[in-house]
Amino acid sequence: MSLETYAQFYALLERQVGIQLDHTKKYLTDSRLAHLATEHGHDSVASLVKFLTTSPIGSLHWNAFEALTTNETYFFRDKQVFDGLAQTVLPQLIEARRSERALRIYCAAASTGQEVYSLLMMMRELFSDLKAWDVFVQASDISEGCLERAKLGVYNLKEVERGLPPEFLPKYFDKLPDGNFKIAAGIRDAVHFSRQNLLDEPAGYPKFDLILLRNVLIYFGNETKVRILKNIHKQLARDHGLLLLGATESLLSHANFRAESIGKVSFYAAV
Repeated sequence: MSLETYAQFYALLERQVGIQLDHTKKYLTDSRLAHLATEHGHDSVASLVKFLTTSPIGSLHWNAFEALTTNETYFFRDKQVFDGLAQTVLPQLIEARRSERALRIYCAAASTGQEVYSLLMMMRELFSDLKAWDVFVQASDISEGCLERAKLGVYNLKEVERGLPPEFLPKYFDKLPDGNFKIAAGIRDAVHFSRQNLLDEPAGYPKFDLILLRNVLIYFGNETKVRILKNIHKQLARDHGLLLLGATESLLSHANFRAESIGKVSFYAAV
């Protein structure tokens, strides 16, 4: 089968979820879709790809799109980011919202939950006065499988050893009979999880004081980035709200955001 069929599938993938792939990633496509091809009676990934490009969008398409989504995450990823949040950003936001005693936080593309749970554990450790506040924490992802794992909050030993401070394990996790660890109900129940395609305009969300969109934009083309950032801009509080991207991402030329350096980390305010 020619690469043209794969190119058609990559165009479909980008239209639906924004992820940008090309023929140089054929090996990744073949490896990640192999199980779907077998499960659905195709003798090769190429046969599956041809079916997907010639059929109306359905559940199999979304299973394929999710399989090609990168879900790399771990607890307290990028220490300097969490240091900046703990030492400057959250104290600044708490002071700005002290009269309202309300805080709104959104973790976009939250994958299997380690990022949002890291943030909540840190907040419990350092900002005990927030217990009396109205704190709303939203987390979303496009993958139903990732969301189910995040909602469950169960991680294996390798996952909890990767990035999690050792003293947090007995404090915020319960060990299960199978050797896995489940995050404490008080942390888990504090998060509202929902499925969200970043390409779609959000509905029903409040204006957020802090939005984490880390290590996501690197997978999208420029037009898709603009579309996503337009949606994010609508969700960010105009007074004091801050957007946090990944360490290798920047918005130096984006008219709707103003860069603010806080310690070693760059945040972005809506303008």
